[in-house]
Amino acid sequence: MSAISEFAPAKINLTLRVGSLGHDGYHPLESLVVFADAGDRLGFAAASDLTLTNTGPFGQTLGAGTDNLVWRAANVLKKATGYQKGAAITLHKALPIASGIGGGSADAAATLRGLNRLWGCGLSEIDLENIGRPLGADVPVCVQSRTRFMCGRGEVLQDIKDWPVLHGVLVNPGFAVSTGAVFFRFDEMDHGVPLSGKSPASANDVEGAILQLQRFENSLSAAACALEPRIAALLSMLEAQPQTRLARLCGSGASCVALVRDASTARSLAQDLQKTNPQFWVKSVELGLS
Repeated sequence: MSAISEFAPAKINLTLRVGSLGHDGYHPLESLVVFADAGDRLGFAAASDLTLTNTGPFGQTLGAGTDNLVWRAANVLKKATGYQKGAAITLHKALPIASGIGGGSADAAATLRGLNRLWGCGLSEIDLENIGRPLGADVPVCVQSRTRFMCGRGEVLQDIKDWPVLHGVLVNPGFAVSTGAVFFRFDEMDHGVPLSGKSPASANDVEGAILQLQRFENSLSAAACALEPRIAALLSMLEAQPQTRLARLCGSGASCVALVRDASTARSLAQDLQKTNPQFWVKSVELGLS
């Protein structure tokens, strides 16, 4: 097969409820996950060995060795299938690193999809989700990259059939926060919540979706803001914008998302925020790829 490409869309947790640390060392979670029309791009070409080249605005900040999730995903698939050759992989990194929008997990999932095609493995999406599970809790949901409700450690995935496309603005303030440090602060604050297993109800339009989302939250927000006050300042700034319907921390941060009425409003708000905050990474997005 000739060279192929895969899009790795940003993953946005519109809701994120996190339970207390379990005896197994993990936090159970519940999250409504959607995917954006912004993301990274990966290319795959046949080769005798595995190689990885990083390009793009944030490519220089990534290693190309064994700690890279793309590299790890490729080797996990090789081991699972027994494939003997390799691939020349190019990662165009357009998303900020360690920003709470699932870039690494999306890249790993795109690697599984792309190499499955390139190598002719014939694996199903469910097969790829299972193979990707050891790479991280977010990898399985990123394989199909569609709106879903995620539970447990990320292994329980429920399709959400009636949910509208939403528009918003993603903002990364230009610094990273450690996911591990956020969870450690979360445990110190004893903010674990009982999990119900209930996802937001179906919504036919933006207004209905916003009303549903207001009943939920991101359980990690308080911990992330306590650890890094600049996140609290960013959320306050987004909430103060007249166009914002709902502002929320993405994952464990530091990126945040502001939901707005429509695409033109998102573009206008993104332009305003970028002009007044040139140090930020700002992107107007459509949320709800299917």
